[in-house]
Amino acid sequence: MVYIKETNQKNNITTIEVDGILDQEAIPVLKKVCEHHLAGGKNIEIDLSGITLITREGRKYLQKIQDKVTITHLPDFVKVDPVKNKGH
Repeated sequence: MVYIKETNQKNNITTIEVDGILDQEAIPVLKKVCEHHLAGGKNIEIDLSGITLITREGRKYLQKIQDKVTITHLPDFVKVDPVKNKGH
């Protein structure tokens, strides 16, 4: 189960705190929240300090969106490979 808390901060930044398990069931929820704020022109910071487990699908999603958001407090047990520039 995942818990998502949204906090609007100064300078057009929205912090999304993600607690619990980031798996294939949680990804659509996080994706919807992220897309909503991105469509509104917000800068997004995803705080993962409360993550207890992340699946392969969760890592893939974070890798996919890492160029659009700022990911903070990534637990030591989670590795997200940097995006490779295509054509370089």
